[in-house]
Formats: sequence, C-alpha cells, structure tokens
Amino acid sequence: MGSDNDKSQDHGDLLSLLQGKVDYLTKLIGDKPAKYEFYKERGVLYGQLADPVAAIKDFSEAIKLEPKNADVYYNRGMAYVHLKEYFAALDDFNQAIGLDPLHVDAYNNRAAALYELGHSEMAIRDADKAIELNPKQSSAYAVRSLANANLGREDDAKGDFALAKDLGFDHHLLFHLLQRARKGQRLN
Repeated sequence: MGSDNDKSQDHGDLLSLLQGKVDYLTKLIGDKPAKYEFYKERGVLYGQLADPVAAIKDFSEAIKLEPKNADVYYNRGMAYVHLKEYFAALDDFNQAIGLDPLHVDAYNNRAAALYELGHSEMAIRDADKAIELNPKQSSAYAVRSLANANLGREDDAKGDFALAKDLGFDHHLLFHLLQRARKGQRLN
C-alpha cells in the first residue's frame, strides 16, 4: 500500500502531465488558431485541472469555430456547473441535446442542474430520459432518487437509491445527499 507521500508525488506528476499538455496545445493554438479541436481539448484539460473559467473560455472559442458540436456545449455546461452557474449550464445542455437528441450525459447533467434549481419534477423527466438512453447510468438513478426524496416519494427514492448503488454509485455519498434532499437542501 502506498504512503501519503507516494500519492502526493503521483498527484503532482499527473498535474505536471496535464499542464504539459495544456502548454503544448497553447503552442499549437498560437500556430493554428482556427482549429476548434485544440480549444476543445485544452478546455477539457482545464476542467481536469479544476480551472472552469479557463475551460469556459476555450469551449466558447471552440463553439465560435464549430457551433454544431454537441460535446463542446456539453463540456462548457459542465464547467458552468462547477461554478454553480446552473442557468448557463442549462442553456448549454439544451444546445447539446438540440444538436444530439441522444446525448445521455447532457440529459443526466441537465437533470442534476434542474434539481439544483429546485425543479424536481423536471429533473425526474430528464433522469428518465437518460435512463431510457442508458439503463446503466448510475448517476441518473441517483439524481432521480434525490428528486423523488425531495418530493416526499420515499418508495421511489429508495428504489432508485438501490439501483444507483447496484450500478456503482457511491452509496455513502448518495445516502448523505438523500438526507439533505429530504430536508429540501440541494447538492451544493
């Protein structure tokens, strides 16, 4: 079993690797600024480096260059979620779904954003759609469980909790979130 020092070193190595990739893409963007893929990839890396503001800037640039790419809207929506800017996230998830009506992650994360905004019924509809598209999407069952608990539908909440857990969602985290949902509190 590795020590905390080993884990810290591994974390530092990963951060260095990600930053190296960002630096490389920055050079490529300087050489060829019209390639949307470079902005998209660098935006993803900024997201992994926990810099959602930089990620949003790159995803916005990618959208200017390639406005028909559902994944770029989805990724920018996720960056907005990290900033707790749920209305902006909803706009981007809506765009992603408009471009790709089978984008399961956009439905799933739009459900979570709707839940955060207190729209539990709408969150359940989007979670249902995510589950229809991918019945093994554990986080969709988790969001639906939270929304049902928030609405006082305990049997539905418990059933979705069990499904989310069986599909690999962290049951300790979900249990804690359910306790909050029953009190009317949101995820964040």
